[in-house]
Amino acid sequence: MDEFPELLRKKKVLFTAVVCFIEFLLGIPFITQGGIYLLQVVDWYCSTFSLMILSLTECVVIAWIYGADRFYSDITLMIGYTPSSWWKISWRFITPLITLFVWLFSISKLSPVTYGDYQYPTWSIVFGWVLGMVSLVPLPAVMISQIFQTKGTFIERVKKLIHPDPKWGPALPQYRDQYIASLSFSDRQRMLRHIMENEKDGPHDMSIIGEHAKMLQLQLDSVC
Repeated sequence: MDEFPELLRKKKVLFTAVVCFIEFLLGIPFITQGGIYLLQVVDWYCSTFSLMILSLTECVVIAWIYGADRFYSDITLMIGYTPSSWWKISWRFITPLITLFVWLFSISKLSPVTYGDYQYPTWSIVFGWVLGMVSLVPLPAVMISQIFQTKGTFIERVKKLIHPDPKWGPALPQYRDQYIASLSFSDRQRMLRHIMENEKDGPHDMSIIGEHAKMLQLQLDSVC
């Protein structure tokens, strides 16, 4: 609903009912007499290998690409008080290292799925691996799609994509000004340069970036 608000928010009840019904149908096989065998396959291949990769990727992206300091400022803005600095240490080092250790340990102990004395046929093992890999497909798929949609050389595209969109942030003006003020000078500078590079799309919407960014706009104009 957040991705397609104009289409789905008006039909929130219907959309929610359809999603719940589909998930209900998908869950039926797991509660049949042989459902435990299917559940074992899903749990065996989806709850360790692929889940740990997704978790590790999330940790790296938030702490090292988006930036632990910026994420910390976002949390402070949202909850209204400054949390312990210990969280930044956890995001950068503790959580990624623990996740990596669990992932490597699970790989070292990985073996074909079994349930008690029952040995699964080859097709079910292949099905389990395919099911586990399907959840990872969106990562490279979205990355490749965004690279092709972005303009510039390959390096320029990557540099643009590893930084948040200039429109990213609180929707309300008063909170957006606080958000802009919490950004580093380089982040605000990068935000304005991105808008200036895309001026062909229309005049700059300065409401997006707040009063702090307006002052920085003047600084950049004097330099450029």
